[in-house]
Amino acid sequence: MSDARRRPPASAVPTRGAAAAGARRPPPPAAVRYNDWPAVALPDFGAFAPDKPVSVIVPTYQAPEALALTLAGLERQDWPRGLLDVVVVDDGSNPPVRPPPNSSLNLRVVRQPRRGFGLARARNTGARTAAHDILVFLDGDVIAEAELVRAHARWHHVIGDALTQGFCACVSVAGLRAETVRNHHGVLDTLFADRSFDAPWIERHMARTGDLTSRHTDLFRAVIGHNFAISRALFDEAGGFDESFDRYGGEDTEFGYRVQVKGGLLVPVREAFAWHQGRWRDERGAKHRAMRLQAEKLAHLIPEPGFRPASPPARYSVPRHVVTLGTGTEPIERLVQTADALLAGPNVNFALCIDTASEDVRIRLSSRYQDDPRVRVDSGISSIEIFPASPLHVLVPAGARIGSDALTRLEAALGDAVAARVTVESEGREITITRAWALHRARRAGGSAADYGDTRNLPDRVLRSARPVKASWGGDTAPKRGPHGTAFAMLARVRAEARHVRGFRSGWRFVRWLLVGARWWLRQGRGASPATGQQSARNGQ
Repeated sequence: MSDARRRPPASAVPTRGAAAAGARRPPPPAAVRYNDWPAVALPDFGAFAPDKPVSVIVPTYQAPEALALTLAGLERQDWPRGLLDVVVVDDGSNPPVRPPPNSSLNLRVVRQPRRGFGLARARNTGARTAAHDILVFLDGDVIAEAELVRAHARWHHVIGDALTQGFCACVSVAGLRAETVRNHHGVLDTLFADRSFDAPWIERHMARTGDLTSRHTDLFRAVIGHNFAISRALFDEAGGFDESFDRYGGEDTEFGYRVQVKGGLLVPVREAFAWHQGRWRDERGAKHRAMRLQAEKLAHLIPEPGFRPASPPARYSVPRHVVTLGTGTEPIERLVQTADALLAGPNVNFALCIDTASEDVRIRLSSRYQDDPRVRVDSGISSIEIFPASPLHVLVPAGARIGSDALTRLEAALGDAVAARVTVESEGREITITRAWALHRARRAGGSAADYGDTRNLPDRVLRSARPVKASWGGDTAPKRGPHGTAFAMLARVRAEARHVRGFRSGWRFVRWLLVGARWWLRQGRGASPATGQQSARNGQ
């Protein structure tokens, strides 16, 4: 297997002299290791000359005053008017939203029928309606600073498979008029100098993950739908927002998860700054209750330990592991032996794809496993296409002797690498485990999954049943229930993060995460001081 320090294929980044050509073709995918977004070469912010148009999608419902402030912020954008299209999606407001008179924006209003909380549907409706390939999503109660569109679009001029996450501070806008925002010169924080604000909560996640450069498997937690941008191609590849989310909360986290598993580059962009209308702390109780109601739904769709209990009581919609069992020329008895060993294990939340070209074998295996929903039997089966949202893919040759708890042991041994293999010398067989995001990125950018991160060679004892091995999840542990659930959950998170400490750099990141988190929670308890400058809000100070 390739050396752990092997560099990925070079990404063809267009130069400034190729602006005309760049406008005609989409930018290349990001060929970087892990989520190393700082490795992408960007033009200087001030020297950046845009040549690709942008569509801004603004969902709204029953909030005309908030929408007026949002549109006033978009009128202040430092972006060519000829390269900006705004789509307002009305989620069934009564009365319907009307285009504002005398607006300088190229603006359209699209209306969809009200069917519960329609934010996910509204974002998809906006994406389908948008005229351009760079999509900026801005909620209808968010006021953008003048450089927000430019800050997002600069990345999407260079690479084609990034999700850029902007930052929002929450502030009361009582008494603020759209004309005041529209005619304001300079940054908007001077308008809020005498008002308390809530700094961007994702700063805690930035501290925890080193601004999304760590090898945590749950970087997607930073994705918030009220201020982000993505290419149309990656949006479509990820499948857009799940429209079954018809109540508040979780639809953006689940979408961010699928973008990460698809190998999209998650980029924090502090220059893409905005102000959310209304303090977060004023509604935190209702929001926490709403998220608790979404917990089971998210557990089915996000196969990460922080969203599922360590010992799942039932099968979930999206399996964490997908095993492809290649039949080769082995007799069916050997194949059944391997399949039965896997199916008898304690891990019930996985899928087994059996790939065989023999029609006779397919008939016999389909009959044998017809009552087990985990098993699929076919010819030329592609597990990455059938289960694109499952994070771990395992390839097992027919006849391999494998313990019933092998999947848990393989994942634990994989650690934070992108791929690992076990060679069973006595059988001459090789079993591999690979992260889906690396497989998807390799399909877009070229090369193999091993080009995008570290790889490991594992001893064959990993495959044999033994004392249960606790997987190194890389994310938060499942929240505890009961009267002291919050305290237990916080302690569990601290323990989970402490396992990532491997040296000075990761140790400092751990300490910084603790400090930022403690400061953020203290601010919510006593209320933040009036804003003294936009930079303090951006940094979560």
